[in-house]
Amino acid sequence: EEMEGDVACPFQQDYPNGPQLSEESLLILENSRKLRQALTFDEITLEDRPTNFHPRDVSLRTYITRKISLTGCGLLSAAMDTVTEGKLALALAKVGGMGIIHRNLDPETQAQMVNWVRRKIHFGGMIDKPVTFQPDDRVSKLQREIANNGWTFTSFPIVDKNRKLLGLLTRDEIDFAEDRNLTLAELMKPRNDVVTAPQNTDGEAAYAIMKSKRVKKLMVVDDDDVLKGLFVWGDVKKDLKKKQSFSLDDKGNFLVGAAIGIGAEDMQRVELLADAGCRVIVLDCSHGSCLPAVEQIKRIREKFADSIEIIVGNIASYASAMYLLDNEHRPDGLKVGIGPGSICTTRVVTGHGIPQVTAVYEVWRAVQDYGKKTGYYVPIIADGGIRSSGDIVKCLAVGASSVMLGSVFAGTDESPGSVVEMKGKRFKTIRGMGSRSAMEDRSGSRGRYFQENADSEELTNSQKEKLTPEGVEGLVEYRGSVEKVVFEFLEGVKAGMSHSGGKTVSEFRKNCAPWIQSTAGIIEGKPHDLVGVRQ
Repeated sequence: EEMEGDVACPFQQDYPNGPQLSEESLLILENSRKLRQALTFDEITLEDRPTNFHPRDVSLRTYITRKISLTGCGLLSAAMDTVTEGKLALALAKVGGMGIIHRNLDPETQAQMVNWVRRKIHFGGMIDKPVTFQPDDRVSKLQREIANNGWTFTSFPIVDKNRKLLGLLTRDEIDFAEDRNLTLAELMKPRNDVVTAPQNTDGEAAYAIMKSKRVKKLMVVDDDDVLKGLFVWGDVKKDLKKKQSFSLDDKGNFLVGAAIGIGAEDMQRVELLADAGCRVIVLDCSHGSCLPAVEQIKRIREKFADSIEIIVGNIASYASAMYLLDNEHRPDGLKVGIGPGSICTTRVVTGHGIPQVTAVYEVWRAVQDYGKKTGYYVPIIADGGIRSSGDIVKCLAVGASSVMLGSVFAGTDESPGSVVEMKGKRFKTIRGMGSRSAMEDRSGSRGRYFQENADSEELTNSQKEKLTPEGVEGLVEYRGSVEKVVFEFLEGVKAGMSHSGGKTVSEFRKNCAPWIQSTAGIIEGKPHDLVGVRQ
C-alpha cells in the first residue's frame, strides 16, 4: 500500500515497485552475499544480448532524487574542494549532469556560488555585468584596458555614471578611429540606433529579437533605460541548440546542489542555500548512518518540508540504509560508497567499507524491503571508485540510479585544482576531503570525518598533530573540458546499455546478465601485450 503523497512522486510513478534487477544479477549477487564475498567493478562483466536499435537511440534519463531526474545518466560531481565549484557545476549542468558545491566554503560564499550557477540560465545566457565605458573615455584607455585584461571581445556598452545606456561601441566603430585618440562618444553608435530588450528577457526571446533585427549584441535595459545586461548572439545560439540536454529546475534555472554537514549549526547554511534557490542538499558525512544525520534530516524537513530534496551519505550496507529510511523524516536519495574513491583511505584507517558493487546491491536490497512495507522508494547514488563508462554501466546493473565522480572531474579545465606539468604531460591537483591538508585548511573537512575542533577554521600546531586523516592528495591526468569528458562517458554508457538490449535505464537493468570473472578474465579485458599504449 502506497503512502500518502507518493503517487505524485515522479520516481514512484516510474518505479511503483522500485527499480528491478534481472534474475541473472540477483543470482550472482545473492550467492556472493550468502558467502559474505564482496564484489567490485572489475570482478563482474556483462554478457552481450540481442539488440534491434542503435546506441544513439538509448535514453540516459535517470533519477538522482525522488523528484529530480537528469538527462545525462545522473552524473554528479563530488563535493570536493578540488572538484566542484561554480565553474564546473555550470559546465556539468549544461551537459545533463549536476554539480554538488563543496562545503569547505563559508555559508555565504557557497550560497553565492549556487545562485551564480542558477542565474546563468535564468537570464538565458545573459551577461549580467558587461564591461562598460563612459562617453568621455578615449580610445587609448579602451585599448589599454583590452590589452591589460586580455579581453577577446570588442563590443562595449557606453553608459553614464548611473549606468544609463548612451550607446554601443563595436569593432566596426573602433576601426574608424584610425590614428585619432577620439572620445568614445564621438565613435559610438548612438542610443537611438542600439537595439534593446526589456528587463527579464530570456534567452529564447533574445534569440528571436536578434534574429529579427539582425544584430549580434542585444542590450537589456529597465524602464529608466539603465543597463541590466547584454546578450551575445553566438552564446545564445549555442545555448539554445543544446538546451534540451540542460539540467534545469522547475523555474528554468540550472540545477546545482550543495553539501552541508550534520550539525545543528549547519542550518544557517541550509537557510542561505534555500534562499539562493538550491533544490538539492547533500548531507555529507563519512559515516552517514548516524543519529546526527537523522536529526539533521528532521530539522530540514520541519523547516522546509519537501521543498528541498535531501541526499544522505555515505553508507555501504543494508543496515545503514534501513537506519536512514525507517524514520518519520526520510531522505530523497541515498549515497553509497565507503572507501572506494582514489583519494580515500577510510578502509585503511578504519578497517570499514564494502567493495562498491556489493555495497550498491546491499543498499538496493534495503530500499526494496523498506519500499515493499511502506511504498516509499528512493534512488541510489554510487559514489566513488568509478574510472570508466563501463563502471557506470555496472553500477546501473546492480541497482544504482545515479553516479558521483570525483577524480574524473578533478582533471578537467573547469575544476578548481591547479595544473602541474611533469615530463611533458599535464596533470591537475586533487585532494580527498579527509586528507591532512584539507582537514588543516577547513572545518568542513574535519566535520565530515568527526574530527575535533570542527567549529573553528584555524588550528594550532598541537591541534593539527592530533588529526586522523582518511584521505590523501595527489595528481590526476589532465582530461580537457567537462563537455568532452561527459560526452565520452555518456557515449560509452549508451553503447554498454545497447549491448544488453536496454533502450532505457530501467530496461537495461532488467535485461543485463552479469558474470563473475577470474583474475585472468580481468587482465584479458584490458589492453595487454602492447608497447607504448596510447588512448
